[in-house]
Amino acid sequence: MLTGEETEKYLQAGRLAAKIREEMLKKIRVGERLLDIAEEIERKIIDGGAKPAFPVNICVNEAAAHYTPQINDARVVGAGDLVKIDLGAHIDGYIADLAFTWCSEKSRLIDVSGKALDAGISMMRPGIKISEVSLAINKVIAHSGFGPVVNLTGHSLGRYVFHGGTSIPNVPTGSSYVLKEDDVFALEPFVCESPCHVEDSEPVEIFQFINRKPVRSMEARKILDLAENEFHGLPFAKRWLVRHISPIRIKLALIELEKVGAIMTYPILKDMGGRKIAQSEHTVIVAEKPVVTTK
Repeated sequence: MLTGEETEKYLQAGRLAAKIREEMLKKIRVGERLLDIAEEIERKIIDGGAKPAFPVNICVNEAAAHYTPQINDARVVGAGDLVKIDLGAHIDGYIADLAFTWCSEKSRLIDVSGKALDAGISMMRPGIKISEVSLAINKVIAHSGFGPVVNLTGHSLGRYVFHGGTSIPNVPTGSSYVLKEDDVFALEPFVCESPCHVEDSEPVEIFQFINRKPVRSMEARKILDLAENEFHGLPFAKRWLVRHISPIRIKLALIELEKVGAIMTYPILKDMGGRKIAQSEHTVIVAEKPVVTTK
């Protein structure tokens, strides 16, 4: 069970994430650099008294997850692009995970992802099986004539734990897990023009500490120190390291760390058929009246 202090930290992080979402929805424009958007959001998280729980993901069109801008990334928002912005803030390790989709044009995909999310949230009560939550989400998507991204899921959250061990798929499954009071989950329906499956692609810009391993280079040791102590074992971006290490040495150090199994990678996930994807996400505390921390 969560203490009052723990619940309040979840709520504080959620309120900040929601505030940033509303500010960015009014501010994003066609022609704006993805890098500028990501850096502004991460700056707002820090200025708001929290820390990023992971690098801001800005995934466009067929990309669904794990694209964060590269160092000096020149990519811009295009007219009609479905721009998915996934942001995380934590206060003392208590995480708010929120995502929304922006487009310069009206999009039914965005509307349906939001409705599917609402349907899932309504089921986040003690005693409900995860399979029932998945069914509620999927019914909304199927009724719309669209399809889910079948291999992406919502996930449990814990203190300094971004992806917990329990998933909430957006398709019906046989999961027998029963929701308990004060469980914390991020629900995130991904909606495509038809059911689709995302695959790993390049480049890889997001990494996460696994465990400390002996490494030869000073730069690799520095990254391990940052990953374990400053980022608290949560995901981090290659571009976050340039304040400490030159870009060329960052690349070599990350290769060394991945080779010895000290870090894991987050490849970009995209639909190889090029179909556009929308995403909506909130963080929810399970209760008789579900508590959405990010609204």
